[in-house]
Amino acid sequence: MQIIIAGAGRVGHLLAQTLSAKHDVTIIDKDAKVLEVLQESVDLLPIVGNIEDPDTYATLLHKRYDIFIAVTDSDEANLLSTLIADDVIDAKRKIIRLRNAYFAKSSIAGKLGIDDAVFPYSHTADSIKALIQFPYANNVKSFAFTPMKLISIYLEEEAFVGSLIGELENEYIRIVGIERNKCFILPHGDERLQKGDLLYFFGNEEVVRLLGRKINSSMPDAIKKIAIFGANPLGLEIARTFCKEGNLEIKLIEQDSDRALHAAEILQDGARVINSRYIEHTIFEEELISEADMVISTHTKDELNIIQSLEAQEWGVPKTVAINNKREYYDLMHKLGIVVARGPKMHTFYAIIEKISSSSVIVERHYCGGNATLYVRKIFPNSHLIGKKMKLPKHKEITVVLEREGVFVALDAPITLQENDLIALFSTQHAEEKAQQWIYSL
Repeated sequence: MQIIIAGAGRVGHLLAQTLSAKHDVTIIDKDAKVLEVLQESVDLLPIVGNIEDPDTYATLLHKRYDIFIAVTDSDEANLLSTLIADDVIDAKRKIIRLRNAYFAKSSIAGKLGIDDAVFPYSHTADSIKALIQFPYANNVKSFAFTPMKLISIYLEEEAFVGSLIGELENEYIRIVGIERNKCFILPHGDERLQKGDLLYFFGNEEVVRLLGRKINSSMPDAIKKIAIFGANPLGLEIARTFCKEGNLEIKLIEQDSDRALHAAEILQDGARVINSRYIEHTIFEEELISEADMVISTHTKDELNIIQSLEAQEWGVPKTVAINNKREYYDLMHKLGIVVARGPKMHTFYAIIEKISSSSVIVERHYCGGNATLYVRKIFPNSHLIGKKMKLPKHKEITVVLEREGVFVALDAPITLQENDLIALFSTQHAEEKAQQWIYSL
């Protein structure tokens, strides 16, 4: 595909690195040095210029493009560049990042001809909110086409250590990944469980919920008290999202007095805003942060998020969540027993990659810090796959499950597909290309 990326910041850089491996990428930014550094390691076409200036696109006028992506830190610049692109160049599809949550509730993006919009703050907040319904979980992912969820849980109970993977599975759930010692394993039923394994369950959420309580009792049965460090835009959005629940005790801690005042004005009685310089451990005792069921650190520096999470653990907080802004810190956070939540930039990167690879019948999602990929394909009433026999891919790093009428069907032999069947394919990062070819070529 022919792809244009407007903005060579962290998200644009990551997108260019990933997409250029398979597609022809053009990237636009006004910083010539940033583009020069990027071009040294990535095969792409750099254009130095202001994405809000129509003249910047002059060299792109006589070619058709598949996707235009606007990912600067400015909503205004992203919106304007998308409008200009719609007017002066031929791009079939437009994807935009918007930080302001207002746009997520309005129809502005649709009116402007934007095909897909990514709202990193609200989506990150929603992903953390899901942990309220699953207190024992490390992460919860939902999907289009199916109520089934992908839920990761740490194995802490000795009673399950040494058990075979298959002993925890049934017709309602499958284990589709194990994270162990910084490595991702795609299990096939004969692996034995070890203490500290992060298990990825796919299936009926209620069945996973019941099992989760048994394999990790160290997590709280319910989350009622929440402390959030940072009244930055993300921390504020998380607090605002939690306030809508109505039955939570929320404390928002912020060093900057102006930010704290702004947060108090927005949240009103929904949360208690604490303006503190956060000196050593005193705030955990003085403000009773130690009594929280969950502490969330939302800073843009992963080092600070890790430190605050570790301090919360020392004070006995059972669940600590750290925003992960750099992939380099993902493994460390997991090793320290911290729940990892994608930061706005990482969320934007993965959301756009997933949108590009997904279609009207197939949804792509990445999990385990990008080390594994899940494809979900629904067999709709008009599908050409109805009545076709499905042969499984012969690859040790690819696993396929078939859900029919709420339960998983045995795939010991080729099976004839039926209307409303759901095919879920799981692969390691190394087998992603072959997995994608298989699911799309059925």
